[in-house]
Amino acid sequence: MADLSDVIGVPPEVIAAQCQREQDARQADVMRDFRLSAAPEAHPSTMHGALPWPPGFVGALAQFIYQQAPRPVQEVAIVGALGLMAGIAGRSWHTPAPYTGLNLYVVLVARSSIGKEAMHSGIAKIIAAATSQCQFAGNFVDYSDFVSGPALTKTCLSNPSFVNVAGEIGLKFLAMAKNNDPSMRSLQKQLTTLYTKSGPDDVAGGITYSNQEQNVASMKGVAFSLIGETTPTHFYESITDTMMSDGFMSRFCVIEYSGDRPPRNASPLQRPPQPLVDYLARIIIHAHQTITADRFQEVAFSAAASSLFERFNDECDAAIVGQEDENVRQLWNRAELKALRVAALLAVGDNYLNPVVTQEQANWAITLVRHGVAAFDKRIRQGDVGEGSDGGREQKVLELCREFVLLPAGKLPGYLKDGAALQQVGIVPRKYLPLHRVVQSQRHRPRQRPKLLDPQMSSITVAATRTDASNCLATKITGQT
Repeated sequence: MADLSDVIGVPPEVIAAQCQREQDARQADVMRDFRLSAAPEAHPSTMHGALPWPPGFVGALAQFIYQQAPRPVQEVAIVGALGLMAGIAGRSWHTPAPYTGLNLYVVLVARSSIGKEAMHSGIAKIIAAATSQCQFAGNFVDYSDFVSGPALTKTCLSNPSFVNVAGEIGLKFLAMAKNNDPSMRSLQKQLTTLYTKSGPDDVAGGITYSNQEQNVASMKGVAFSLIGETTPTHFYESITDTMMSDGFMSRFCVIEYSGDRPPRNASPLQRPPQPLVDYLARIIIHAHQTITADRFQEVAFSAAASSLFERFNDECDAAIVGQEDENVRQLWNRAELKALRVAALLAVGDNYLNPVVTQEQANWAITLVRHGVAAFDKRIRQGDVGEGSDGGREQKVLELCREFVLLPAGKLPGYLKDGAALQQVGIVPRKYLPLHRVVQSQRHRPRQRPKLLDPQMSSITVAATRTDASNCLATKITGQT
């Protein structure tokens, strides 16, 4: 920028435009540096995961988390990068109408021993590196195990923007599913409430005690983000019908990695590239300053990005309207909102001073949400979701009945005598429905174990309508002893 003598008499809008050009040029230099530092040849040669890398700076964060992992998985790295950005940018920036902050709830679902802990270690390494430039960087990440709603509320009101990185979050969901612990009920309620309290006009309620000296005041704009990892069994079996119908689960982005254990990374990185750390530190400092000054900044959307979201909104509406299954309705209920927040985070990462969502960023965010909805929907239709509830067990029985009726003759189990004949008359032998496949395990709700299938039952008769070779709808089930 020129000195004072050069700008006397120059209109303010001209000076502002020149400052903006200089800021954009400096930011472009930084973005070029960290892109070069994250060159493709530095990546492990084999990529494990179905999701594409996020574009821009958030993609660079994800790639470092991937590169430092002992066993790299893209989904693990992507969840870590999104969570870190949401913790930093959740309160300071917001979307256009509905004016919501950018906090996220993301659950990574994957089998055991695939390297989920890399999400934790990657975030820790990035924050440790950034702390050398801004000591308050650690305020945006929290590893606490919150055990009640009031505990979470107090933390949020003293720290209005952070991400809670949770280990084995499925166990927490199992505790909530029991519905016999007041602390877990209060935690679930507070998680449900806080998700929508991150906008500039939102107010997060305080806590009132009988002893007024212990009261906690309300606060405007609290951006609490949550990321956690779990196994499919713990997660999907913990989800009850109530969790789905009351909107609790619709707040979560569920990212599932269905692959097996990846090969070991022979040379994991120990420290993030310095250009990446330098740029992230600038975002952290800017976020800290806006929170301290109680300011909020809107993220703009390009015309192309807005058009994509209009079409995605129509897609969500079409999936909900006329849908009788409440679980499926809830899958799409907040899909657009989650995609809006993700796209805005990508834009903040690429230009935190004047973020504008591009078509590429919008497309990636929508793809991410579709990926999660598809994985969750598949689990619902297989009867894997909510096995601890009557609805889940019923769905599992129906799915197994459909499976048997549609089995090709060559794949009928050898232990079933006259299997083909039983198929023709719509009878599913009891042996094909092992009790452990359709009745909830006693591990987490022993006193409520239902007798969905009578152990003395020898078969199930399925009254079905077959419309073609690939479609069989079970409409009535009767037991035979």
